[in-house]
Amino acid sequence: MGLGVLEDKHLDHVPGTALLTDVIGSDNFRYGRFNAPALRHAKGRDADIVLVPQPSKSPNDPLNWPLWKKDLMLFFICIDTAVVGAWGPMISPGFVEMAVQFDMSYNSLNAQLGYGVLVIGLSCFVTNSMAVVWGRRPIFLLGNLLLFISSIGGYYSHTFASLLGFRLVGCIGMSPFEVLVTATIADIYFVHERGVRLAAWGLCLSVGVGGGTIISGYIIEGLGWNWTYGICAILFGVWTIVLFLFCPETAYRRDPSLNTDLGVAPTKADEIEKPTASESRKGKPGSESLETDNNMDVEAVEITPADDTWSEKKYSYWHELKIYHGRVSDEPFWKVLTRPFLMLLFPQVLFSFFAYGLTTSWLVVVGSVLAQLFTAPPYNFTVSGVGLVSIASLIGAIIGAFVSGPVADWVIKAMSRRNGGIYEPEFRLVLIIITFILGGMSFFGFGWSLEEKDPWIGPVIFYGLQYFSVGFMTIAVYGYLTDCHREKAPEAFASINLRNIYSFGMNYFISDWITRQGPKQVFCIIGGVHVFICLCAIPMYIYGKRCRSWTSRVKLFDKIMNA
Repeated sequence: MGLGVLEDKHLDHVPGTALLTDVIGSDNFRYGRFNAPALRHAKGRDADIVLVPQPSKSPNDPLNWPLWKKDLMLFFICIDTAVVGAWGPMISPGFVEMAVQFDMSYNSLNAQLGYGVLVIGLSCFVTNSMAVVWGRRPIFLLGNLLLFISSIGGYYSHTFASLLGFRLVGCIGMSPFEVLVTATIADIYFVHERGVRLAAWGLCLSVGVGGGTIISGYIIEGLGWNWTYGICAILFGVWTIVLFLFCPETAYRRDPSLNTDLGVAPTKADEIEKPTASESRKGKPGSESLETDNNMDVEAVEITPADDTWSEKKYSYWHELKIYHGRVSDEPFWKVLTRPFLMLLFPQVLFSFFAYGLTTSWLVVVGSVLAQLFTAPPYNFTVSGVGLVSIASLIGAIIGAFVSGPVADWVIKAMSRRNGGIYEPEFRLVLIIITFILGGMSFFGFGWSLEEKDPWIGPVIFYGLQYFSVGFMTIAVYGYLTDCHREKAPEAFASINLRNIYSFGMNYFISDWITRQGPKQVFCIIGGVHVFICLCAIPMYIYGKRCRSWTSRVKLFDKIMNA
């Protein structure tokens, strides 16, 4: 048993399990077919970290890109994600005024605009499949272009029908940012680097949702709700150019033998585990390492000189500017399109759907009723005042990201070292402890304080605590799913984003539910569901490795993965 994770009795190498650290003298210094000294390692204080997956010998492999290039690209995508995050809820502070303008009830306005959430959930499957077959870059650019067009349309909309139509177009454009950012992180970063980057993505998404609402409250109050779309049109127009110039294609066909977390073909495995003189010298004075390139953030540890040469010519910057680089998968589009639905049969994916999907859906639901809750007595907030409530979510998201990212990477490295160098994806789920405690407290406290009509600072603090705690769940689930199904990560992420359909359904009755039963009962029920979901992480942690083994052995699951 590895730190509570039950061992599998059927496979020598369970997909997802990987040799992550060199622990000299442990039984796992040589794991399965892999010999730790023969594999490429990280640098500096993480020099004992084995790179998972192993990069190829090509300078065009995104894993071999300089770290500055990876981080610059992710920075631009994350900034764009923040604007995308703001685009969805930015008009919510003006719902009361918009309901009067369009002669609709608040609940009817909220429910019909909620169709956008449904469109996001459904279009995720299409845009994800397009990205798997034709690459990430063209789909990111297409999504940004659709948001640019819809924002222009939203600015010129003066009827609810036209607003809803352009908003639905924009929601299609939002869908790539729901699934492809995390897939891109899996494309270009190693296992031990992903926690901080996932936290950065989650931070920007939350900053967009929270910060955008704060700013839009003043925009709506001073200029009208149309101008929120006008400003977004400018930002999306600029960022379409930025993505074109600085965000190359990240999908890359790599030899399966390099996927040390997934297993390798026998012939390639023999090459990887080829005995080297370095194995006996590991850890002794005078042993040396070879760097593949001064600009790279990886190094080869005492392997043969042949491994230190590039196997193909590096692409030029102008080549990388091509929008389309050809198919990145030979699988038929329709098969990729249906796979996310079938992947819900996998225990890991089903758990992630409930854990991430239902938990984060509450945040969407709460954001949609802020105007209803805080424009009413005893708070009587103005439109801009409702927007300022989101300062709490902004602060919670920022603190959560700065804490959860480094903690996530530290936890998996520390647990792997303690586990004899072996990394189990279930180690990611440890972070859910924080979500369980603080998340449950935040939902119960939010409803209770509103029911008791506490001073506004009470519910606002609990609202911020929701974003802080759920950030840990996001990193845990996305990291876990990436490590379990990295080769099918986009499809897995599309599966769990079915939660948008749930959010759409909740939008239909949440407002009336609060009106009928009061915020205390509503949010105590939500809190109870949240606590139950977090507790489900315990059996997933214990039996997760056996589930991964089972899904890799049963023919049904193999057919789904290779359909």
